[in-house]
Amino acid sequence: MTNYSDEILYSKGLKQFRKNQLDNSLDFLLCIKRKNLNTFKLISQIHIKKNDYKNAKLFLSKILNLDKANLFALNSLGELNRSEKNYEEAEKFYIKSISCDENFAPAYFNLASLYEDKGELELARKHYHKVIKIDNKNYAAYFNLQRLDKNFINDEIIKKIANELKNSQNLKNKNTAYGHFILANYYRKKKEISLEIKELSKGHEIFFNSDRINKDAVNYWLETVPKMTNKSFLFSDNNNNKIELTDIEPIFIFGIPRSGTTLVETIITSGKEKICNAGENFILQKTLQKSQLKKKILESEDSITLDISFLRKEIIESYKKQLSIQSNKFKFIDRTMTNFFFAEILLEIFPQAKIINCKRDSFHNLVAIYQQCLNNLPWSHKVEDIKKYISIYNYKLNNLEKNYSKNILNVELKRLTEFPKDISKEIMSFCKLNWSEKVLKYYERKDLICTTASNIQIREKIFKYESAKFLPYKEYFDNF
Repeated sequence: MTNYSDEILYSKGLKQFRKNQLDNSLDFLLCIKRKNLNTFKLISQIHIKKNDYKNAKLFLSKILNLDKANLFALNSLGELNRSEKNYEEAEKFYIKSISCDENFAPAYFNLASLYEDKGELELARKHYHKVIKIDNKNYAAYFNLQRLDKNFINDEIIKKIANELKNSQNLKNKNTAYGHFILANYYRKKKEISLEIKELSKGHEIFFNSDRINKDAVNYWLETVPKMTNKSFLFSDNNNNKIELTDIEPIFIFGIPRSGTTLVETIITSGKEKICNAGENFILQKTLQKSQLKKKILESEDSITLDISFLRKEIIESYKKQLSIQSNKFKFIDRTMTNFFFAEILLEIFPQAKIINCKRDSFHNLVAIYQQCLNNLPWSHKVEDIKKYISIYNYKLNNLEKNYSKNILNVELKRLTEFPKDISKEIMSFCKLNWSEKVLKYYERKDLICTTASNIQIREKIFKYESAKFLPYKEYFDNF
C-alpha cells in the first residue's frame, strides 16, 4: 500500500467504505501520509459504525484541531456523548454547532431528540419546530412532533406531504420513509387499515434500502447468530478471577421490542433503593469479539468452548467502568435486547443473575413493531423478518426455561397493565428489592431518561392493554 499516492489510498478506502468493508477501508486510510479533513471524517465515520467511540472521538478531535467550527465533528461528538449518556456534554456540542451555524438543522433535530429523551417535551417541541422552519420537508421532525402533539398533523399537512412524496424520486432516503410513516399514522387514526398498511410497507422498504448495511445486519441476527448460539456452549475456567460471584447481582431484562421492557426497567429503577442501570450496551458483544481476537473461543461443528475466566474478568470490569463502580459488590440492571442469544454465557458468568422475560401476544407484537420505525433494528422493516425474529426469541427462551427456570420470571405485558400493583410487587420481590407505591409513580421522576420508542408513553400512568385494537389487522397479516 505504501506505493500508492494519498489520493489513490483515499479513493480505495472510500470504495471499501461504501461496500461496508470497514476494516479494509481503514487499512487504506491509515496509510495516508498527509491526512486532511476528508480523511479524518471518513476514518471517524468508520469507527462510529464499528461502535469504537474512543477512536471516533480521537479523529473527530483531529478535525476540530484543523477546523474549530466543523459542523460534522461537533454534531458527531454530540451524538457520541449522548450514546455514552454524557448528556450535558452532548448538549454543549449541539449548542456549539448551532452557534457556528444558526440554520444547521441536524443539531436542532438532535437537541430536540435529546430533550425528548429527558422528558423536557416543551423544549423538544420548540426545537423540532425550528427544524421545520429551516427545512419544511424534514419529515423526521414532523414524525417526532406528531408524537409530542397529537393535534399537530392536520389535513393540510397530510395533503402537503402526500403531494411531495408523489413527486419524490429518491427511494433510498430515510427522510422520504418518514413521510410515509406519517401518512400511515394518519390513516391509522382514521381506521383506514388498508391505506395504513400500504404506507407502512412503502416506509419500511425505503428505510431498509437507505443503508446497504441493513441486509448484512439482518442476515447476521436472523441467520449467523442463531446458528452459532444453537450450538452447545462449553466453558473452561482457570479460576483466575478472585471476585466473589455472589457479590454481583445482575438483573437482565429480555424481550422483543414493544413487549414492555422499558416499562419493567423503569419500574425497577423507580424504587427507594438505587440500582445501577447499564441500559442497552455492547459489553457482551465487544467482549466476545475480543475473545475471538485473543483466541479465547474455540468453535467446532456442534459446540463452542469459551474461556470463562477471561470473559468473566473482562465483562465485570466493563460493567464497573461503565457504571463508575469501584466495589466488587454491586447490583445492576441491563436491558440489552440481544443478550438473550447469549443467555447461557451470562448465567455461567453470573449464576445469581435474574432474568425478566417480557412477553406479549406474538401477533400483537408483530403489528406493534411494524407500526413503528425502529431505525436501529434492520429486521423490523419486513413482516417475514419480524416473524422470524419473534420465533427465534420464543424458541430460545422456551429452551432456556427448561434449565434455568429459577433464574427467570415471565412478565406478561397485558397482566402488568391490568394488575400493576400485584405484578410490580412480583417483579420487585424476584429482584430482591423492596416494593413501594413509588415504583408505580415512575412518571413523576425528574431524572427519568428514556431513549426507546416508549419515551412518551413512559411519562404517563400505566394504561390498560387494548387487545381489540389489533383485531382489524388479522386480515392483513397471516395468523401468527
